[in-house]
Amino acid sequence: MIIDCDRHVGVRQLADLLPFMPTGWRRHFEREEWLGATGLMSSHIRLDNHFQYAVPAEPLSSDAQSLRLPYQALTVAGWADHVAGRAFVAAINQYGLDHWVTPDDRVVLAVSPHDPEWSATEIRRHAATTGIGGVALPLTSTMLGSRQWDPIYQACVETNLPLVVHFSGVEGNYAGAPALSGGVHQSAFARLALMPHVAESNIASLAFEGAFARFPDLRILFSGFGFTWLPSLLWRMDREWRTFRHDVPWVTAPPSQWVATNLWFTTWPLGEAAGREHWEGGFADALRTRIVFGSHAPHANDDLAEAERLLGADWAKALTTNGAALLGLTTAEAR
Repeated sequence: MIIDCDRHVGVRQLADLLPFMPTGWRRHFEREEWLGATGLMSSHIRLDNHFQYAVPAEPLSSDAQSLRLPYQALTVAGWADHVAGRAFVAAINQYGLDHWVTPDDRVVLAVSPHDPEWSATEIRRHAATTGIGGVALPLTSTMLGSRQWDPIYQACVETNLPLVVHFSGVEGNYAGAPALSGGVHQSAFARLALMPHVAESNIASLAFEGAFARFPDLRILFSGFGFTWLPSLLWRMDREWRTFRHDVPWVTAPPSQWVATNLWFTTWPLGEAAGREHWEGGFADALRTRIVFGSHAPHANDDLAEAERLLGADWAKALTTNGAALLGLTTAEAR
């Protein structure tokens, strides 16, 4: 059985969310400029203009399970109206619980990056609801190691839910969104090529700013950033820690050890894993256990056959075990 840890879900039209809003907010959002924005909002996550928003794609196989990410909620990272953003996130969460949860599929609860205290309350409010598999935190220019996010991390640890980090598509585009390497890039291709740097920067922040020292049981999934770049990043982080660890006394072990116990990474985009002989040598056994399958469906997505072709049978087999560990499932639960 495989667990797809990067499966996207979204509403066909934003008007579908109105019944899940209080009357005042429903009237606020009943404007054509907002209701007509589904296509633009939905295209962000793909970094192109060719998205066709849809209901969840067909399952990978009859025995597949999935972690369903409400990608449209990620765009609130670029909203100027933070209060309206909370109303939108709350509505899409309730819609997801009503429409996207199945016996085999868990939905990721979205939170607002503009209000960590409200977000922590939202996590706890839904924590006991059947079918929640994680918490999605849209990225901003504030790095993930910052204490600003501690209320969200505390709520994730208390409720035993992993944090899911996936790019929203606004990175490098809007004020307040995470900047890409060196500045603003005019090409969508440059943005896509540099997207792993957003993950790398935040991993360094988590390790060196003490987030794992404060929350040793926090689990985080970096989804959609690839994974073949991990060994070089960890080698450099460990080297700098050994040289300057007196400056960060709260980091009591090499950063790579935290990654090997607290972080996971999805396989998408698998095309980056071609030529396995060029990158596989840096993957110690412990690091191999951190890679989970993610199709990125229903966008330009990968499938299981492609994973086995590019990674080999041993890697493909391990993806199932790794996905179950991320979600805290037993072998019986990850049937």
